[in-house]
Amino acid sequence: MPESRLRHGRAVAAPAAAVLGVAIAGIALDSYLQYVVGLCVVAILVGAALVPLVGLARIVMLATGAMMGIGAYASSLLITKLGVPFLAALAVGAIAGAVAGFLLGLPAIRFRSHHLAMVTLVFQALGIIVIREWKTMTGGAEGMRVPPVVMLGYTFRSDESNLVLLGIFAAASVLVITILVRGSFGKVLRAITATEVGSTAFGVHLGAYKVAAFTVSCTFLAIAGAILAPRIRIIDPDSFGIMQSINALAYPIVGGMTSVWGGLLGGGLLRALPEALRAFKDYAELIYTALAVLIILVLPGGLVSGIERIAGRVGAFREASLQEESAALSAHDREPTVIRHDAAQPVAAKPSVPALEVLGVSRSFGSLAAIVDVALTVPAGSIHGLIGPNGAGKTTLFNIISGFTEPDRGEVRLFGAESVGIAARSRLRMGVARTFQHVAIYGDLSLLDNVMIGLGENGVLQTIVGSADDALRGPRYRRREDLAKAALDIVGLHARRAERAGSLALGDQRRLEVARAIASRPRLLLLDEPASGVAIEEERRLKDLLHRLNAEWSLTMLLIEHNIRFVVDCCVNLSVMHQGVLVAEGRPDEVIARTDVQQIYFGKV
Repeated sequence: MPESRLRHGRAVAAPAAAVLGVAIAGIALDSYLQYVVGLCVVAILVGAALVPLVGLARIVMLATGAMMGIGAYASSLLITKLGVPFLAALAVGAIAGAVAGFLLGLPAIRFRSHHLAMVTLVFQALGIIVIREWKTMTGGAEGMRVPPVVMLGYTFRSDESNLVLLGIFAAASVLVITILVRGSFGKVLRAITATEVGSTAFGVHLGAYKVAAFTVSCTFLAIAGAILAPRIRIIDPDSFGIMQSINALAYPIVGGMTSVWGGLLGGGLLRALPEALRAFKDYAELIYTALAVLIILVLPGGLVSGIERIAGRVGAFREASLQEESAALSAHDREPTVIRHDAAQPVAAKPSVPALEVLGVSRSFGSLAAIVDVALTVPAGSIHGLIGPNGAGKTTLFNIISGFTEPDRGEVRLFGAESVGIAARSRLRMGVARTFQHVAIYGDLSLLDNVMIGLGENGVLQTIVGSADDALRGPRYRRREDLAKAALDIVGLHARRAERAGSLALGDQRRLEVARAIASRPRLLLLDEPASGVAIEEERRLKDLLHRLNAEWSLTMLLIEHNIRFVVDCCVNLSVMHQGVLVAEGRPDEVIARTDVQQIYFGKV
């Protein structure tokens, strides 16, 4: 196995090994401290479980207690009422948490921010009401006694055995969470947080991923509740109340939201802190709160960021870190794959079938007519420019072509196929990719990860299943990596592939967007002001790149641009929009020379 894969394997296993190590180390303590360490191990699992939802999807979760209660009561009732073995009961509890998480996540398709947080708070309240009032099953406020765990004929009664049991189940759960966070699932969640529109354009279903984040996190919260119940022996509504949810929300925030290590550190520290402050019980809550707030203010990135600063390295504590990616892409890695225009390359559309046909398209926003009866044809294999003053309707037309806006009337045909009504995230499968006026890169991800997401195939189940292959650099990952490296190579960014995308200069970010857009080998590339804000030298490099793609791949392009020099040098045909109407079309030099265009675009008489 290559050293890079071994290195990534060790990084994936490290958090789980640390959890198990904490549990085993706790055996040397006295009985009470073993109990406390057991609670800390569960809190560590809770902190890690919240990383996908709170840390990566950036959703405020105020129903952690209720989710843990679902797992605890579902598994305990099966054991006490039906005599179901612990492992089977644990599995059912996890499934119950997954179902509850899925249902709780459905509002995420429509709500966001504080509205979504309120939905989770309502769920928390309803969950506790059900537990308290369903006395015949749950015991109500008086609580429910949970028997010790029995597995393989052994009863886990002692503090030591219970601690080891908690450590094993928590470590196994953290291992799965780490794979998801470090793999393609976690990377797509980061991409969504960075730019929703930029993620949608490359096949990401925003709602589905947010629901999946709820489902994943709630599954492991339910597992945490199920393994906690036998340890505390009596469960009641107060064990899973709103304060549990509020405290748990602080775990990933204090520890570090985008890292499993952050969830572990935050959960372990904040759960142990009240025990450490027992000598100051009158001021314990004040000290606890003040310390948590201080950490958040001083270390916005959480404890992990502080440890990174002190240690001077990121590798052991931060997922998708620069050091790990640099090591994975070191000298012993394969050379970049050369892009070839061969049988594997998509064949350009036949000249008789235009790449794009816009037929009588109109769109209004209230009383404002953004575009009116626009007709535009872009021949396959050409570079077509679209210019016009601000407010002319160019962006609206672009958004209609790329599926982000539906027209009021008219047709949009892509390579002869009607596209109106097809979601924006599905345009990539039709051979259409785009860039954005305001750069829509995934700043916290590496250049390589940015381009790999641009390859598409971002269905939720496929991404979740593929996370292990991604996190461990398996065969599928390496195939996609080769394609991404090739795209970065053609735009001149291959050597910087491990760098964080947000650290690039604007011109390099523009080229990164092009690399991400061409990685899936589209037939039509939509470029929204690709030369905006870049220096003249970068403009020249971008122009040469577009000419090369057009010549070698027969890649059709439609670009919006205000830089007339760039448009004239790049485009074969040019259209001019004004007040929502196409007013001129033809060869760029001829169109620019027209008197009406000079008047509209430059204000000349």
